[in-house]
Amino acid sequence: MSSSTDATLPALDCHAHLAPDVTAGQLDALGQVTIFAVTRSLEEGEEVAHHTDHRLVWGCGMHPGLSGARRAYDADRFRTLIQRFALIGEVGLDLRAGKLDEQMAVFRSILNVIQGAPVMVSVHSAGCTSEVVRIVAENPHPGTILHWFLGTAEEIQTAARLGCYFSVNSAMPNATLRLMPRDMVLPETDYPSTADRGVRRPGDISKLESKLAEIYGEPTEKVRLRFYRNLRTLALASGAIEGFPEQLADRLLAM
Repeated sequence: MSSSTDATLPALDCHAHLAPDVTAGQLDALGQVTIFAVTRSLEEGEEVAHHTDHRLVWGCGMHPGLSGARRAYDADRFRTLIQRFALIGEVGLDLRAGKLDEQMAVFRSILNVIQGAPVMVSVHSAGCTSEVVRIVAENPHPGTILHWFLGTAEEIQTAARLGCYFSVNSAMPNATLRLMPRDMVLPETDYPSTADRGVRRPGDISKLESKLAEIYGEPTEKVRLRFYRNLRTLALASGAIEGFPEQLADRLLAM
């Protein structure tokens, strides 16, 4: 693919938070983007289950940091919901939220429910990187993405051996980014969590692309192209591509 063609690829954001009632006009204001929009509760997942827009891949999630979402989690309800999604997220563990035993039980249940499902899953691991890697190893899924993962070099190597991908953002340390196999890296903003760190909106990955271009010693166009090729590999391995918007699926299959 030529560099001029690479430059036409929309900005790719594999983990961002959008309001369930986001409008077409608000999406237009983001420019040329492809966004994987994660939700924080099964209630939000139900709100977006029937939404369609070629720029968005909605996720059905249960944020570990929200006690109300954890209490409302129901495996049967979740099992029914995921039939409408190609992405599960945001799920995982968060040390700051406490009640780790409860969090682990929900996380294990989620990973059990999605076994064999054609989905990708975006996993939160704040303060619990070793626990997340252990639970993922016990419940492997070919579409696992570790979001904003700040584990040790050994944990990163273990996760990579398990087939996990890593969604990274411009707020992450260069030293951590260098440890991650570049063919297993995907871009994210985690907007609005990075709004105070120079990220202006969902899909704003320009700072990240420049950072990785410097680390990798290659043009930003090549960095973006690799993002899409990495996404293609993961989407095909997990089967999630079957649930992507047609325009995105066609773009990936043509690469």
